Amino acid sequence: MKKTLVAAVITAALGLGGLAALVPLPSAAQTGAQAPAKMRTTVFVVDKMTCATCPITVRTAMSRVAGVRSVEVDFATKRATVTFDPARATPEQIAAASANAGYPARAVTSGS
Repeated sequence: MKKTLVAAVITAALGLGGLAALVPLPSAAQTGAQAPAKMRTTVFVVDKMTCATCPITVRTAMSRVAGVRSVEVDFATKRATVTFDPARATPEQIAAASANAGYPARAVTSGS
C-alpha cells in the first residue's frame, strides 16, 4: 500500500507530462524512420531565357521534379542552382523538366 501511495504522490508531483519524460522514446532505428537525405546541389545553364518572367517558368518546372528541395534561377547569368535529393532525382530529370517547359538546360557543376 505504501508503494502505491508513494507512486501516486510522485505521479501527482511530476504531473502527467513529467511522467511521460521518464518513459524512454524509441530510437529512429526502432521506429523504422530514415535518416535525413543527403542533399546535392547542381548548377544548370539554361538556354532561351529572354525575359524577366522566363525564370519563373524554369523554377516552376524544375521544382515539380520529385526530390527537388529548392531552385534559384538567375536571369542575368542564365543559370539555375538546384538542391535536390539524389536518391529521388537526377540532374538529367531536372534538365528534362526545364527543356519540356521550353528552356533547354544542362548541368555544369555538381556538388554536395
